[in-house]
Amino acid sequence: MRWLALPAGILILSLTMLDLFRVLVMPRAARGRYRLSRLVFIALWRPWRWIALRARTEAGRERFLAGASPFSLFALLMVWAGLTVLAYALVLWSPPFVDGVKGSEATTFGTVLYLSGSSLFTLGFGDVVAEGATRAVVVIEGANGLGLIALVIGYLPVLYQAFNRREIGILMLDARAGSPPSGAELLRRLGGPGVRRSLPQLFGEWERWAADVLETHLSYPFLAFFRSPHDNTSWVTSLGAVLDAATLVLSTVEDEPCTDAAEMLYATGAHAVEDLFYYFRLLEHPEVIERGEFDQVLHDLAAAGVPLRPADEAFKSFIELRAAYGGRLNALALRVTAPPARWIGDRSTVPVPPTNRAAHP
Repeated sequence: MRWLALPAGILILSLTMLDLFRVLVMPRAARGRYRLSRLVFIALWRPWRWIALRARTEAGRERFLAGASPFSLFALLMVWAGLTVLAYALVLWSPPFVDGVKGSEATTFGTVLYLSGSSLFTLGFGDVVAEGATRAVVVIEGANGLGLIALVIGYLPVLYQAFNRREIGILMLDARAGSPPSGAELLRRLGGPGVRRSLPQLFGEWERWAADVLETHLSYPFLAFFRSPHDNTSWVTSLGAVLDAATLVLSTVEDEPCTDAAEMLYATGAHAVEDLFYYFRLLEHPEVIERGEFDQVLHDLAAAGVPLRPADEAFKSFIELRAAYGGRLNALALRVTAPPARWIGDRSTVPVPPTNRAAHP
């Protein structure tokens, strides 16, 4: 039976190191339905989300959900370390190396597991030591442990820098688009002159923001589940708000000089939604926008001095343009349990707090 320990240890070590390399080192999206990191996250996220949605208050739900992604990342690091210790213990327990383990009368699997753990974390207690060829395995494991720690130390700052960049954009949008954000509210607050003056720069900034979110959230998928520290906001609903604003400009607003910027934001934002949607293997959740809702938006924009196209033409164009991202964005909102916002989010799944129900017809 001990001869089976050697190939089993090598297999476990290879799979663990491959997953670690794909998550922490490889500068592209790690794909595969049965990746270790994906399985660990799903095993934690699903029950975590189930419990959170049954919280009595929105604040309690958000506090509980805020811990899900950081805890899952911590759990994944522990799983990587634990599997590495187990893999090297199996190698040390195999016939080519077990005789080189010295320090106890009977070399049990618990003894080699202890030696493996102390070697990976370079503790060096010295009560159990390696001799002969077994020393090579212990040295390699010690180097492996140092590499694992170095990768984690380098990974966390990059992760939180990307999170910080994302949240700065969301915070700046809050004053312009409300909380939760809305594309219609963004245009209404800017008004007629503000649309011409401010939107081109804002759309340019959010085009870069969408490209940054696409790159970082594909490279570090845990970021998608990090909650915003600001009330009633999420990166999903914020992206939806600026995309809706760009879509309203392209379909509804008459003779605007920000059309070029709106087209570029629409193209980049819809591309980001599409790639993230397919990466997380989601199913679309289309949401029907009632004509009455849209007419109310037109009324508010007209009152703010925004020049508009005929309502029938605008509604038809808006629905066609929004179909490219609306259902996919709703699916992303459902996956990360984003707070509901106008036209974004599965309202039947995430409870709407009483104080915000007026904003969600």
